[in-house]
Amino acid sequence: MLKKSLSFLLLLGAIFLSLASVGSVSANTIPSNYSFDGSKFTGPIPYYSSTKSQKAYIWNNTQTKRIHNLKNYPNTVWLVSKAFVKPVKGKNEVYYKLYSAYNKKVKGIAWYGYFKKSIIKLPVLFNSQQAYLNDLNSNKALKLTRMVAKLFPNSKINLNLSKSLYLTQPQNAYLLNSFTNTKELDLNKQTGKWSVSEYERMAPSKAINLIDQRLTELGYDQNKRNSMSDYDIGLDIVGYADSYDDQRGFNLANQYRYPVTLPGFRDMVDYQACAIQLGIPK
Repeated sequence: MLKKSLSFLLLLGAIFLSLASVGSVSANTIPSNYSFDGSKFTGPIPYYSSTKSQKAYIWNNTQTKRIHNLKNYPNTVWLVSKAFVKPVKGKNEVYYKLYSAYNKKVKGIAWYGYFKKSIIKLPVLFNSQQAYLNDLNSNKALKLTRMVAKLFPNSKINLNLSKSLYLTQPQNAYLLNSFTNTKELDLNKQTGKWSVSEYERMAPSKAINLIDQRLTELGYDQNKRNSMSDYDIGLDIVGYADSYDDQRGFNLANQYRYPVTLPGFRDMVDYQACAIQLGIPK
């Protein structure tokens, strides 16, 4: 259930608070002893390539050979498993050991400046419909969410319906009170081919086909979806991303470009959810 995902986040937050701070770094200064090992904490951290350089390379592990050029992977999510400092021309520079989320054979070492964290601000943190839509239209980490929205071409995206997917009673009921014919579509299969986390671990181009298939199984084929012009929709679609429902965690994730461990905070929070809320505005 989706509500269990939120409970998992709260439990994970409590675990974070109980752990000692290690590897803390300033947002502006990189100490020579900085390091990050995802295997010791919550796993690798998801990143996107943010560089426009045509010569942004991924190297082999000994950093003696160029093996990939980031220009050939514009839509890839990169999972940073380790980070370390290397002196370069008298400056401390952070390098990442990383691999493609969609093909573990594509891996190597790269300079941190080529990348930006894949971060999602969950709907519960938005106070206005327009701010929510602006983020949905611009955030690279929300590509799969945008693709799912397009499966309902004549339905409007509604912030309150999206929020309802993250909240329990009575907040959930209050948000849904302005709608009729509400229905939550859980796109995850608990058994068989799909699991709670499988969509987010696929390239969006593959995941969207399976989500389309799942909607058809639930009775919402493309013809049905095309006819739903009187419906608004809420979206709870999380791809590979740091996903935050608390403002402090979201701010800290954005403040530090590279992985950090701070008191009460540690990259990353992995939400793992995929659902749609339907409703006709009263």
